Amino acid sequence: MASTRTWYHTIDLPEGGHTAGWYDCRRAPSEVEWPAGVRGGRCLDVGTFDGFWAFELERRGAAEVVALDVDDPDALDWFYDDRVRGPELVRKWGSERGPGFVEAAALVGSAARRVNCSVYDLDPDVVGRFDVVFCGALLLHLAQPVKALEVMRSVCAGELILVEHLDPYLELMAHHVPSAHFSPDWDQWWRTNSSGLRTMVERAGFDIVWTGRRFLVPYGPAAPRPSWRSTALHALAARHPLSRGLLFRSLRASPRTPRPSR
Repeated sequence: MASTRTWYHTIDLPEGGHTAGWYDCRRAPSEVEWPAGVRGGRCLDVGTFDGFWAFELERRGAAEVVALDVDDPDALDWFYDDRVRGPELVRKWGSERGPGFVEAAALVGSAARRVNCSVYDLDPDVVGRFDVVFCGALLLHLAQPVKALEVMRSVCAGELILVEHLDPYLELMAHHVPSAHFSPDWDQWWRTNSSGLRTMVERAGFDIVWTGRRFLVPYGPAAPRPSWRSTALHALAARHPLSRGLLFRSLRASPRTPRPSR
């Protein structure tokens, strides 16, 4: 049975029930066009937190899953501002990443290997290369998302999968203009629209091979009940006006073949 810790992910448990997460991604895997490289492949989950997507990669047949995250809250790019959120909240969320993953992995019987490492410090000489690199809802929390994507490219031998949170206002009002909302919340740096997300991925050296539809990720049972106003734009942008959740989109990309030097 899961402990009463503060969970980030809502994860189904083998004996029934689920962890009381802040976000419920359980329907999100159906919004991903999974590449053939997952089954039997070596996969990396970047920014794993409680491990939901690492366990999903295992469930889909990955031969090996490495789950990446940081143990030290000070290694996060989250912004410290006592006027909005105190450092104690940053430390609370940051310090529970490792223990939460270990507990969740034991509960679901996962063999995924968690590595304490920042995405910026990924080194193919240390971790090797992967058939599939997965990154879920991380780029908006990074001060340097394009740099992070470039580093992911360095360890990607097959395909990158992104499942990323979008800015609903920019998605509605500037859909065709690559755009990002700077610092929309205390733990966010850049929240893009779809065009902005695709442009970042391409500038980081990837070719996009598939883009999914917009969809909503519901809040989990542990999240404070959001106001209708706070989620109305997300629902409108996802074309689900009567639903509640955060706006997301998934895409697949492959590392661009370097052009031959002249």
